[in-house]
Amino acid sequence: MQEDLKKAERLARTVVADFFLYNQDKIDKALKEDTLFDLLSGELEDSEKFYNSNVSAAVRKSSNYFWDTLFNRLMKREAQLLDL
Repeated sequence: MQEDLKKAERLARTVVADFFLYNQDKIDKALKEDTLFDLLSGELEDSEKFYNSNVSAAVRKSSNYFWDTLFNRLMKREAQLLDL
């Protein structure tokens, strides 16, 4: 199970990195306007669905790697935007 958790954590980082790579302008706009879930709901759903389809139910039940990773990355980006 420990190895599955490590794999899930790595996958979450990869999925979130791809989400940011392909949606950076929309993410920045959404963070500035506080419209993240409105503007990126489809992209978020696709990313979560991909993550969930590659992680076992037991791991999903015991962790929130996808959402934890996403929110941490969003908070960092929002802090960067506020410093500009």
